[in-house]
Amino acid sequence: MPTSSPPVLLKYVVGIDIAKATFAACLGSIDTTQHLRLGKVAVFANDAAGFEALQRWVAAGQKEPACPLWYVVEATGVYYEELAYSLSARQQALSVLLPNKVKHFARSTEQKSKTDALDARLLCRLGLERQLPAWQPLTPAMRQLRSLSRERAALRTQAAQTKNRAHAYAHSYEPDPLALLRLQQRQALFEEQMHAIDVQTAALVEATPELARKLAQLTSIPGVGLLTAVTIVAETSGFALVENERQLASYAGLDVVQRQSGNLARPTAISKRGNARLRTALYLPAVSSLRYNEQQKAFYARLRARSPNGKVGVIAVMRKLLLLTYSLWKNDQAYDPAYHPAQKVAPTPVGAEATQDAPTGAPLEALI
Repeated sequence: MPTSSPPVLLKYVVGIDIAKATFAACLGSIDTTQHLRLGKVAVFANDAAGFEALQRWVAAGQKEPACPLWYVVEATGVYYEELAYSLSARQQALSVLLPNKVKHFARSTEQKSKTDALDARLLCRLGLERQLPAWQPLTPAMRQLRSLSRERAALRTQAAQTKNRAHAYAHSYEPDPLALLRLQQRQALFEEQMHAIDVQTAALVEATPELARKLAQLTSIPGVGLLTAVTIVAETSGFALVENERQLASYAGLDVVQRQSGNLARPTAISKRGNARLRTALYLPAVSSLRYNEQQKAFYARLRARSPNGKVGVIAVMRKLLLLTYSLWKNDQAYDPAYHPAQKVAPTPVGAEATQDAPTGAPLEALI
């Protein structure tokens, strides 16, 4: 009788749960029979010495060093970054997952408790069972650009809050002049710091000719300024991991979802399960483009003819602007108002699961 061949290891996965000072790691493997083996959990310091100790521990646990090795890390604040860049510098395959992705996977298992060791084992199991996207480090210029855009967004929010507080306090009964002065000085400080960030951002863009050229193509879109273009490019890492338009819309939370069960059918809406900074950055440009961009005005008018809700039309324009920036960036060209593409940029492959399709006949169908 013929004997079956012994199982062959397919890959090793190291699941890593990050904390501020330490991280827990679990090394596991999967073979051709889909059998999972999860090893013991080890704890390392979240510093350079800990990273070196992790490499030695992983090498000692690999029975077949030639077998592919993959690291899976949960993005916990900024505490994962040093480890991620250290692994990337060592040419190690790495996936960085958002906490909500890990949370959804945990719900599909029987795990009820939550500890660092259990989370490391969970991440290891997730990496063994799923095909995960590879993480790519940002270039120094892109990393600084993202930092500046996020700092400015935070200052803008604080400035608006302080302005509202100052306005309300000024109209209260017998306001304290000194308290009002401090609020006004605080608002002026925020405005000054935002201006300094704008100057630094402009200098950074000017010092990177290729980035400056491509940002100029995005700002050729009526209604899209440098700040908006910088935010879009920084938050998408220059569209480095974007494979198609639906994936990009999903990442921004502008994908259409439907909730229906039995006789209950709610109106379709955008998921909002994505990068909120992108949606915030796109709102004012979308409103502005309805005044200065003839194509967007016509698009918005067609939507308003079918739906009296103006908010739906603005959201549709936001999505259209985002996909337009993606098209110009990928095709390396400036905006041409007379251009009518024959097909979409990077069409979604058959069977792709970048995001859920909008139901046919939905009010937001024009967003697709």
